[in-house]
Amino acid sequence: MAPRPVEEIRARLYEAAADPSGDLAVGALWIAAEEYPDLDVDSYRAYLAELAERVTKIAMAGASADAMRQAMVTVIFEEDRFAGNADDYYDPRNSLLNDVIDRRLGIPITLAVVYLSVAHTVGRSAVGLNAPGHFLVLDEGAVLDPFNGARIVEREVLLAQLEQAGAPDPAAHLERILQNPADTRSVLTRMLVNLRTTHLQLHDIDRALADVDRLVHLDPANPAWLRDRGALFQRLDCPRAAATDLDAYLERVPDDPEADVIRRVATRLKRELPPLQ
Repeated sequence: MAPRPVEEIRARLYEAAADPSGDLAVGALWIAAEEYPDLDVDSYRAYLAELAERVTKIAMAGASADAMRQAMVTVIFEEDRFAGNADDYYDPRNSLLNDVIDRRLGIPITLAVVYLSVAHTVGRSAVGLNAPGHFLVLDEGAVLDPFNGARIVEREVLLAQLEQAGAPDPAAHLERILQNPADTRSVLTRMLVNLRTTHLQLHDIDRALADVDRLVHLDPANPAWLRDRGALFQRLDCPRAAATDLDAYLERVPDDPEADVIRRVATRLKRELPPLQ
């Protein structure tokens, strides 16, 4: 397959993010396609569809009260051996769905995307949860941890995690999490945040900039991405783009405690601009 231009890849990503009931895997694969421009998206979608077919066959033969959920655990985590990459958690491949499928290794959110894609295909009412600790799945009443083989996470464990995190009312906070599952856009946003964090840790500023550039478009309500993109442009010696982003950020957040510092940086960058040719 011929490499796609970045503009097409991003357009497909933003289109997927705009569909709240769409297949998360599609958006996740378009995130990965920026790293792999010739990615055969359809072949990975076909693999996930094949997982769903196997789940349905096993569930039809099951006798348990939740044969479908158990069949999903069997196919995804036992037969195909998807697992959390605890040994190299910050490997960027853990955030790229094609690599997760190829290597059978991922982090909570990408393993959740695999689970949710299969669940969506077989008709399960499963959703993602921005839970304490890491991303979880709510599958028809059961909270599952995809990083640990989709084991059930008991309510008491979640409450203890929230209390440890400093939630003033853990029970109320847990109810908000359960009642407000992550939609398509927020999951894809979180995936890109993870990639940005990993790329910054690796001092890969070019890739971090690409991550934040997509976040500016995926999460436009959060002006912090403009500030972050401006800072990355500055590190890459792009003063005009950096100053533009910092000015735009200050227009939206004029009362930022660091506003004076940011304003001075933007002013200095504009003074250093070469003349337009």
